[in-house]
Amino acid sequence: MASITERLRGIPGVGPLVAVIVFYSLIGGDAVNGLVIDEASPLVAAVMAGVFGTIPLVLLAERAALFRRGRRLLLRELGEGTLINRMAVSNTFVIPLTLLSLQRLEALGTVIALLWVGPLVVAIKKMVTGSPRRLSSLLWLPLATPGMVLLTRPWEGNADLWGVLLALGAAACYGNFLLTYDRLGEALGDRVNVAIAESMLRSTAALAAVSAIVIITLAAFGRTVPGITPGPDWLSWRVVGFTFLSGLLTGCVAQVGQNLIFGQRLMKAATFSVLTAVEPVVALSLGWWVLGHQPTGLDVIGSLLVTAAGVGCFYQLDVRGKPRAALDT
Repeated sequence: MASITERLRGIPGVGPLVAVIVFYSLIGGDAVNGLVIDEASPLVAAVMAGVFGTIPLVLLAERAALFRRGRRLLLRELGEGTLINRMAVSNTFVIPLTLLSLQRLEALGTVIALLWVGPLVVAIKKMVTGSPRRLSSLLWLPLATPGMVLLTRPWEGNADLWGVLLALGAAACYGNFLLTYDRLGEALGDRVNVAIAESMLRSTAALAAVSAIVIITLAAFGRTVPGITPGPDWLSWRVVGFTFLSGLLTGCVAQVGQNLIFGQRLMKAATFSVLTAVEPVVALSLGWWVLGHQPTGLDVIGSLLVTAAGVGCFYQLDVRGKPRAALDT
């Protein structure tokens, strides 16, 4: 395994390539889930996708050590219980909040653009407090502001405040997720996959338990709550199939890619965070292709502005910021 990762690090541009695969997996999972959120409810779809994505991820971790009797000893050896719990909190809420926001805003590109606020804060923090500081990269960020405004269009009467707030809540979870992932990668290196699998296991169990209690309680009182109460066809093959695919994309493929990025240090956390600026463009394309969301001219311009801000930051951080000797090799 070590030889494979060493070869990966030696391939020019492998970090951004893996990052793009991660973005398409994460947003693709949200888009696929978006096909069934009206039938299953965003909460139920999130739980089902979480279960389907967590199981293969846990099986891959240290040859399924998390399912064996030595699990507690293994976790004690890692010694990062606080960070694992912190990541589990983000994992618990980020997908339900994203899907609830998607149900209200009905525009995947807008939801993902708002979600980018989390990585943006992480990138700014890293650029301001990192060593060496990359304050010149901040000059690109004003481009993102008009892009966000064009994507959310607060002047329109049909702008949904709750949808925006739910997306910003997901953004906070996403930002915390990236910060925690980076710290776990620094502390654990190759073994970060075990910590991530454990955090996913805890978050999925917590989300499933809380969701079951809420849904059963609502059913006992004969109440239905949009976004939470499952629809009549929530256990159909269509719902199971799409949530299974969504779980594999977001819970397995994307996490394996991020394990490579943060565990093998294929890319700095600040660089990965600013590269998430391409996510609105990815979301527009997948939203149109998978969900049939027809982007407007303002959507396209807004996404391009946000992406331009991220590309500019990436250039300052990862290209111009490298020593000349590193560029020549």
